[in-house]
Amino acid sequence: MAAALSRALKLPGKKIHDLGEYDPLRQADSDDSEDDGNLRYQKNGNLQTEASIEVTFDGDVDTAVEMRALKVKQWRLDETSSAEVRATEVSDEFTIKTRRSLVPCLRTAAFLLSLAFSMVLVLICAFFTQCPRSQPLMTSWNRSLGQTAGFPPVITLWDVNDDQVSDVIVSFSSTGKTRDQRGGLRLQATLKLHVSVAVLSGVDGSVLWTSPAPERLKFIQCGIGYVDGGPGSVCLLVGINHMLKAVNSSSGSSLWEMKSVYRSHQTPAAPAVLLPDMDGDGFADILLGSRPSVLTSRIRDISFVFVSGATGTLIGQAVSYNVTGEGKLIGPKAYVSGGGVLYVMFGYGTIQALSVRDMYKQANGKDSLPAPQQSQDTVWEWKRRGNQSEWLEVYSNDSARDLQILSRRGESGSDILITTRDRLQLLNGQHLRQLWSANGSSIEGAPVTGFFNEDNILDFLIHISSGSNTRKSLIIDGSSGEELWRAKLGCHIQGSEAASIPLSDGRSAFLFWAKECGVKSSVSGVASLSQAQRTDPNSQSQYHLYLLHPLYSSVLLELANSTEVVTASATGIFEQQKDAFYVSMTAGSTQKSHESRTGPLLVKGLGLNWAISHSRVVTLEEETIGTIRKFFSQIRFSAVQH
Repeated sequence: MAAALSRALKLPGKKIHDLGEYDPLRQADSDDSEDDGNLRYQKNGNLQTEASIEVTFDGDVDTAVEMRALKVKQWRLDETSSAEVRATEVSDEFTIKTRRSLVPCLRTAAFLLSLAFSMVLVLICAFFTQCPRSQPLMTSWNRSLGQTAGFPPVITLWDVNDDQVSDVIVSFSSTGKTRDQRGGLRLQATLKLHVSVAVLSGVDGSVLWTSPAPERLKFIQCGIGYVDGGPGSVCLLVGINHMLKAVNSSSGSSLWEMKSVYRSHQTPAAPAVLLPDMDGDGFADILLGSRPSVLTSRIRDISFVFVSGATGTLIGQAVSYNVTGEGKLIGPKAYVSGGGVLYVMFGYGTIQALSVRDMYKQANGKDSLPAPQQSQDTVWEWKRRGNQSEWLEVYSNDSARDLQILSRRGESGSDILITTRDRLQLLNGQHLRQLWSANGSSIEGAPVTGFFNEDNILDFLIHISSGSNTRKSLIIDGSSGEELWRAKLGCHIQGSEAASIPLSDGRSAFLFWAKECGVKSSVSGVASLSQAQRTDPNSQSQYHLYLLHPLYSSVLLELANSTEVVTASATGIFEQQKDAFYVSMTAGSTQKSHESRTGPLLVKGLGLNWAISHSRVVTLEEETIGTIRKFFSQIRFSAVQH
């Protein structure tokens, strides 16, 4: 073995046999050459070195055998190691692929879990959150307020309990009760007069709250509050002689009260004019006008006071203006000109206008004005009669009976409607120029505004006298002054109690009261007046409430009837149910004697959809009743135009 190693060290790489010599070890190496080729993948590795050693020891068989055995053993060890490496690589690759395949699954699972959690949370919130209760269809209700002292009641509508339905606020006077010598109760209207303010639910007529008042009321106005917010929750009670009081509309509790607000022998001229914030406290303020209680001469004065809406204190002193004319007082009414300046219109027969800017300066004796009142309207100012005049002329024909400010639907600015005894005149609010004039003899009451056609311009319902015991009802087109509808009714019309109700299609339905109409009637459904009452000669005269729809103007629907004259009325919208309701007040007389002016005061609420389904059809022309019934059963009322 030592000799072989010595020879190998001395003669490296030398060939030690001939080509023809048979060498079994070399033959074996030749047989395994293919495997050796697979093992020699490293040029400088151990396998190449071992092959060189094998060639070197080719002459020594024992040594070659041992080297071969060592080589096979090493090859097996390397094979096992390579297999383990390949297995580890495969395992690592499988692990990486497994991890990569788990990421989308985890993301999907997280999304589904969050979605499920959100759904459960929404369902829990929906379960515990109270949904708005659906109001039932309004039918009708009656509420008696006791014995009235014979003075006209005051009524207005306002939602005091936030149920999306306007409630009825009514002021009425009743007589006190004293005991006679026998211990019985007797009415003493001359001894004591009780004035109360009551709020009735617009849904069922239940009493929400009541509050006493120190004197009879002339006006009730609600919606006063902070100028930056929505409609306020303060109602203003305007007394007939000296009282001005603000109450919380939801409870009736007093916020402030002011006495002796008017000069002596003065009475409120009109509802208060609501102003922007004049004293800088963020609360809307009030301009209140008053006139003499008794008109004794042609020259009449009108006084104005500015009142803080938050505290009831006066802002400055009262200012007065002498106005000439005859007839009843018109206004005062607020008007915003095209230039954005606030004016107040009023007059006796004639109509004048005063800017709130000038009135405020006169009341406070200083030039400092709130920012909204510092501007002037140059177009209106040239209408002054002279440089020294305090007001400007709006209408000077000395025959005006009524004044209405008309807003344009979907547009800025307003127009002015003036009603005389026999004429309607519409003035453009920008330049005070006449747009049109419509003639009508003996116009009764004030025109009722509504949308009869589809031009989005207000039209007017008026009632006129046209002979002995004959009345006509007219619809005047607001864009041209032409007649859109006419009906000749042989009955007395209570024009002052007429009203209009907005429909969901943008038009309006009109309501008015009348006595027995001499028109052809066709009964269908449940009649509101029995045939026995109609034929009984001893029965009391009845008034009937009629509804006119623009699309079926050849018929009237009789919705209700009353044996007493309706002294006050109002209309409201039941928006949630697309319904409307009509509230009326009657004061009957318990005695035939003219000495007694007392009687029961009754407030009635009527749901119009219910009333229509129980109405009686009165035809002005030939119509098919079945078609009419189907149409009216589908109409809807809404204050929101669709």
